[in-house]
Amino acid sequence: MKRYNFDNTNLPKVNPNEDLETISNNFFRPLFAIEKFEIRSETARDKGIDFHIELKKEQPDGAAVYTNFRFAVQLKATESIEANTNGSFSIQIYSSNINYLLNNGMPAFYVFYHAPTKSFYYENVNSFFAELQKKDVEWNKQEKHSLRFSKLLDAAAIAAIYNETFDNGILLRQLNQFLKFPVAEDKADGVIIDSNNEVYSVAENIAYIDQFGPDLINGHHFNFIIEIEQRSHPRAEVPPRFNLICGIAYFQRGNLYKAMELLKLAQQKLESFEPEIQAMLNYTLLNAKFLLGIINKQDFDDEISRINENQNSGSFFAIERAYKDLSSNRVKPEIGIKNFYKAIRSIVKKDGQNAHMRITAYAKILDAEVPLLFHDLELNFTYIIRYTKQPQESKAYREFLDIEKAYLKRMDLLTDFALKNKYFLGVSNLASAKIEWNYKKIFHKHLLSHWNDRSFDLSTPLYKEDLDSLTEGCEKLDKILYTYEMLEHHENMVSCLNTKYEIQHFIGKNDEAILVRNKIANIIESNDFVGLKTRQNELINGRTAHERFIEAYTLKINEIQDLIAKIGIEVPKDIPDDIYEREERNPDWTITTFFEFNFPDYSLINSKT
Repeated sequence: MKRYNFDNTNLPKVNPNEDLETISNNFFRPLFAIEKFEIRSETARDKGIDFHIELKKEQPDGAAVYTNFRFAVQLKATESIEANTNGSFSIQIYSSNINYLLNNGMPAFYVFYHAPTKSFYYENVNSFFAELQKKDVEWNKQEKHSLRFSKLLDAAAIAAIYNETFDNGILLRQLNQFLKFPVAEDKADGVIIDSNNEVYSVAENIAYIDQFGPDLINGHHFNFIIEIEQRSHPRAEVPPRFNLICGIAYFQRGNLYKAMELLKLAQQKLESFEPEIQAMLNYTLLNAKFLLGIINKQDFDDEISRINENQNSGSFFAIERAYKDLSSNRVKPEIGIKNFYKAIRSIVKKDGQNAHMRITAYAKILDAEVPLLFHDLELNFTYIIRYTKQPQESKAYREFLDIEKAYLKRMDLLTDFALKNKYFLGVSNLASAKIEWNYKKIFHKHLLSHWNDRSFDLSTPLYKEDLDSLTEGCEKLDKILYTYEMLEHHENMVSCLNTKYEIQHFIGKNDEAILVRNKIANIIESNDFVGLKTRQNELINGRTAHERFIEAYTLKINEIQDLIAKIGIEVPKDIPDDIYEREERNPDWTITTFFEFNFPDYSLINSKT
């Protein structure tokens, strides 16, 4: 039989991209169980949606029904794109495609297939849109945007997509009954949906925030405020307090760009607010600009100083004004701290029914006392550090321990008062401050006990009880960090992690410290906290609290020793070991009497912010 000669010179060529598309489609479909999903390919004049996937719902009798609740999928596939350094994959998405999917009226997802690993990744289009909007409200003017895929499309993700789509379908069904065709005399009015899927008018919602917004802020109901604001569209001009309240809520939740947008609108009607509210508005807006890196630290401080100069700016700024006066070093520390006590006492007396203000004022006192007390400890040790063999038995250190006992007792009383008033942010701040105090006490004690001629002996290991105490402190900081995360106070999260990093660096847990450093960087990056990068860079470049102490104290002591040698004073070498313990001068302390905290019956106090 004559063999047929196959002629392949005039046949359609195989397109590798089409093969990859087929392969990705074939692998994609089995991810969705047929009992719960009906996959329908979009084949006719596809403009950016590859699949509409309908949900099926099992009934009590075991039979399944079609729901007509659907979500859309745009599937991307590649064999050549390499992973980013963090393991994600970047794909360019057209703005027109983003808009097309947003107009779909149902949940929509981008799905990415990585052929070499046969892995699927996904991203919610609404989440992608929110990130774009956060970075640039005019994102639509740009042709393309980079979308980073990092979330695996696994069973848990598919279950979450099912639940989201089902809830969205139920919501739309309930919403439909409120939609009506407008008539000539109707005025267009939006609708709003709360967490229970109840529907309200935009006008009612704006009035609600305008009236009850301060109470919601005081109660830290930031998510509730944001939820209402996001569903209050379309809207025309609104009362300036609505923009102020919503701006503060967005700021507290770390959405700084949206916060700035609303706060600027409120600032246009600045004169409509009381002086104290004006100061709070300007302060929050400045803080957002600083965190975003729009203004530097010096400009921020200068602007805050101008706000503080206004005597009518309220109790919070009065506290800051008094603290700045203390920090200015215009008078001796012992006089400055007494003036500070006097200013705080006057503020608390004037605004005595504000529990949160009282807590803030007393916490500021504790904060102000820390550098003074440790500076005194360092100064008192300069008289004995070259000679004493038992520095922890010295009069200076024994008195410091008594001072510490009184200091921490006041801190515990204030923490208890904050807890009774349900001021959980204040409780977390005080708990973090207590751990930071312990870290500073231990590194001062350890280093000052191991001075060797002209430097600290950094090779000496910590006492086990001190190491255990600092390790326990790191564990407590993790719990505090969780509280900050629940409260969505991202700035406080960074501060908390800074303390943890310093402790781990001091006790030599370098691997753990690197993990904490990376976590700090991620929070700063994800929240665009450009203004906090300076402090992070300081920490990783030799500017932790213990490193700064080692540098400054070593320089100070050696300057003293050099001066003694220069003027020809000789210190005998045969002095008995205990002579300085027996003849030690009385230590000097800047604070001889602590400010006494006064706590009225917390049940009689109305807590305000």
